[in-house]
Amino acid sequence: MDQTTLPRPDAASVQPALFELLARSWTPGAAVTSLCFDRAGATVAFALADGRIALAALADAEPPEKRIRQEVDTGRTTIRPRDKALPPLALTEALEDGPARIVASNSHGFLVAGRFGQIFRVTPRGQVLRLLKGTQPVSALATDGQGRFAIAQETGVTLYDETDLVPFQSLPARCRADGLHFLPDGELAIASEQGLLLWRPGSPPERHPVQAEGAMAIATDGGWLGGATRSGGLWLMQRNSHHIAQIGNFRAPPGSTSFSAPSGAVFASGAFRIAGWSLQDAPFTSDATGALRNGRPGLVLIETVAAHPDRPLVAAGSADGAVVVAQIGQPDEMLLRHACGSPVTALCWSANGTHLALGTAAGDAAIVTFPPHLFK
Repeated sequence: MDQTTLPRPDAASVQPALFELLARSWTPGAAVTSLCFDRAGATVAFALADGRIALAALADAEPPEKRIRQEVDTGRTTIRPRDKALPPLALTEALEDGPARIVASNSHGFLVAGRFGQIFRVTPRGQVLRLLKGTQPVSALATDGQGRFAIAQETGVTLYDETDLVPFQSLPARCRADGLHFLPDGELAIASEQGLLLWRPGSPPERHPVQAEGAMAIATDGGWLGGATRSGGLWLMQRNSHHIAQIGNFRAPPGSTSFSAPSGAVFASGAFRIAGWSLQDAPFTSDATGALRNGRPGLVLIETVAAHPDRPLVAAGSADGAVVVAQIGQPDEMLLRHACGSPVTALCWSANGTHLALGTAAGDAAIVTFPPHLFK
């Protein structure tokens, strides 16, 4: 793989305008708590603190590559501003009394867990269809891309077929789960009060001694799992060996974890720089083993991390609202968004790596679209 290098525009003149030139930004009127791309790669959904869902199409009438100009006399490349106003976000009604849980549907749009365990389908245009009535709050929600979805409630974890909405399997044990993630081979990873469970429907779950809490991250090939521990650290598990690493030296609980397939590495929030480790030399025996230096250290906590799907790059959002893109294992970083005083609460790349979506506690929602040759 060719080494990826970051562009180094003049910070004083270009970087303040870089976000404005590459990003489409909206203010939906409430804090963004999470975001999700649909499986078609056509829409991003922002979950808002007031229970609404805001949706934006990835298709852009004025993408950056159409606004790039090269000056004949100097050869300088510039990006002109947009000529037209952005279309507004599509906004649903409030589906939950607080932030709703949202995942990509197996077929179309998104699945959303609402009040008292109701499950809704939300289309890319913001239409809402109730699929399940529900009787209990949903603590976690996941889809597998093959037609199944799983919901976690106080009574346990239940699998459904998204086509006929028939529950066909329940976890044969009561446990409260606050993290669900389907692995590529169909096994379901469950972060529960009983530890980490790996469940293949039809078989008893495997239990692993991990005090997992909250959402999990899964490597693209399913070989590694990771997330926050109940004690405020980071756990990692190598799936084929079941070896577990636990890292506790964080300034704040690492609420965001992301695996990089191109670099074979994992990243976590909760430090004053982008904390990362190589999985070729995983930190099973020491927090320092395999540690990577990514970007520049600072005085503000990293709140969110998102590894690029195809390139050795990682994006990070800070507690002050800044967003940077760093080259993995190198001090180089590109300031994409300046600090605005409000934490970056959600950050995610599209599957093709063209778009980076973000949301903030101040209620900013944005999609940054990168021209094809920005990262050379």
